[in-house]
Amino acid sequence: MNNKSETVEKSLHISQDVIAQIIVNCVNEVEGVYSVAPVMKTPRQIWLKQENFGNIRIGLVDDVISVTIGIILENGSKAVAVSEAIQDKVKSSIQNMLGLTVAKVNINVCGIHISEDKA
Repeated sequence: MNNKSETVEKSLHISQDVIAQIIVNCVNEVEGVYSVAPVMKTPRQIWLKQENFGNIRIGLVDDVISVTIGIILENGSKAVAVSEAIQDKVKSSIQNMLGLTVAKVNINVCGIHISEDKA
């Protein structure tokens, strides 16, 4: 009899674009948010025709993630309440969908959108 021991190496690689898309979806679901703050596309993104998810910075060490998000608020929104809602939603979504531990979610309010019909 042959005693064979077969081991299978398993790994999962998650693109930062996937994490960024989850974050954008979470941010857009929170009331009082106009959008994620835009940033200019890099020449690499233009050349490779990559999507630009805006002002989102993702830090990943082992299985612990930290996120910084720049947002634009709707006029009249309460910045603290909206920021806390985004933090809770992003943290729970990333932990539930990807199984990663979220160390921190930083929110930078980059601007306020004033609609033209109110101006």
